[in-house]
Amino acid sequence: MTVAMLSPRRAVSPYARRLARERGIGLDELSGSGPAGRIVAADVLEFVPRPASALPGGDAQPSAIATTIALSKMRLLLADFSATDTAFSLEDVVIRAAGCALDDVAAATPIEGAPVAFETRLDNRPAQLVFDNVRKGSLAPLRERRLAAVAAAVDQAREPAAISVRVVAASDIRPVTMPLLRGRSMRLVLVAGEDSAECLLVFDAGTVDEDAATEVLSRIKAYLEVPIRLLA
Repeated sequence: MTVAMLSPRRAVSPYARRLARERGIGLDELSGSGPAGRIVAADVLEFVPRPASALPGGDAQPSAIATTIALSKMRLLLADFSATDTAFSLEDVVIRAAGCALDDVAAATPIEGAPVAFETRLDNRPAQLVFDNVRKGSLAPLRERRLAAVAAAVDQAREPAAISVRVVAASDIRPVTMPLLRGRSMRLVLVAGEDSAECLLVFDAGTVDEDAATEVLSRIKAYLEVPIRLLA
């Protein structure tokens, strides 16, 4: 996500600047309530985003590409861990595959750490959990981070992330496109069956090059079809 630069004639406190960066809020979206219009922490904490279906900074130009992913090796690998203390889920593997793919294709995201937002539900409401630097550790710490975030009912929808990931069970209805979530330039929807999955990648063509998006999806497919690499 690109955050617009603040005019040099406006003032912002260091703490407010850090809060805005952590929450993925553009400083130009804030009104300053401090002396001489200075943006203070309260302005960030009380900020309510304007209703919009597009990414901050302009109208999104959504485009979509799709592929079919073989899951037979993945299911066998997950079954091997099902009786152990580390029972990985498909969600854990998909988060890591997306993070590794973003790390491989630097042109797809300018955000440090290639963060991935995982779409879930907390207290029966939509929420997102954000994971960065997913390649730096093994799958076990990532699983622990996910479980801890779910237990704490943390919603990190306002934190920066290049892609949001949603995993749903296969049915007779398959999405052909999906709206981008606010602040995300890509959205991956994995409709998972027992042996295969339909994978849809929606991206903002105004911020993500089509070749880069295609490479991201190709790498996600490769990681999920040869999942042993995700355990390294």
